[in-house]
Amino acid sequence: MKATNSRQFSSVAARTLKVVGIILILSALLDCIVLSLPGETSDIVNRGWQLAAATQIVDRGIIPLMGIALLMTGFWVDSSSGVSVDRRNVWVDLRFWALLISSLLGLIYLLLVPVHLNNTRLELKDALAQVDKEAGQAENQLEVQIKSEQFKAQVEQLKSQRRSQIGALLQDDGKLQEALKSPDVPKELKAVLQDAKNDPKALDKFLEQQAQELPVQARNEIRTRKQQKEKELRTRSRNSSLQTGISSLLLAIGYITVGWTGLRSMGILRFGRRKS
Repeated sequence: MKATNSRQFSSVAARTLKVVGIILILSALLDCIVLSLPGETSDIVNRGWQLAAATQIVDRGIIPLMGIALLMTGFWVDSSSGVSVDRRNVWVDLRFWALLISSLLGLIYLLLVPVHLNNTRLELKDALAQVDKEAGQAENQLEVQIKSEQFKAQVEQLKSQRRSQIGALLQDDGKLQEALKSPDVPKELKAVLQDAKNDPKALDKFLEQQAQELPVQARNEIRTRKQQKEKELRTRSRNSSLQTGISSLLLAIGYITVGWTGLRSMGILRFGRRKS
């Protein structure tokens, strides 16, 4: 009685594992196919679409492998419980198709590694070229703006405002001493505040120097933004290459190992000849 109940339970467990495994395999494959379909036929050669499709396929790559593992476990449960498995016709054996799918997926994920790494490299190259182009355009616009009368008028207006602010500070000894003691006030400005009492031209020299440094500061800001964008692009590209590339390689190893080992155990693949 116990043996019968145990055999019935094993049969139910094996059937459940097989059904769940088949559902996982088919649903994951269908999901990958649907999500990776291009909006238009021309998108297939689009590098952005290729990168997105590769990422989606790799992200869902573990699900079919789990399905194959469950399916094979179901057959193992059948075998362990004494249920005979017909091995005469390979074409109707679910194990054969599962292992064949595993081998094909392994080859696909193996091919995805160099393809994705190359696409990532080319995408980074194009993005860096675009950043360099935008920075060059910004510097050219800045040079044109610097030579314009409007920029010169803005500089003179800024000098006038700062002269008024510093002049008001020099006339108030309390605020002057407070500014000289404040750690937030730059050392150059403190030196000007001290020298301006005895030399009124010191303030004009300081304001003129600041006006001359404005174009340099603007150029430095453009170059700093350019360096920040380049750093962000390189970091993003490196993370994508490592994450998707390594995951795809691991999936390829897993699928190929499961597929080829299983097909070899079924006698379909034979590496070398047995010695008689």
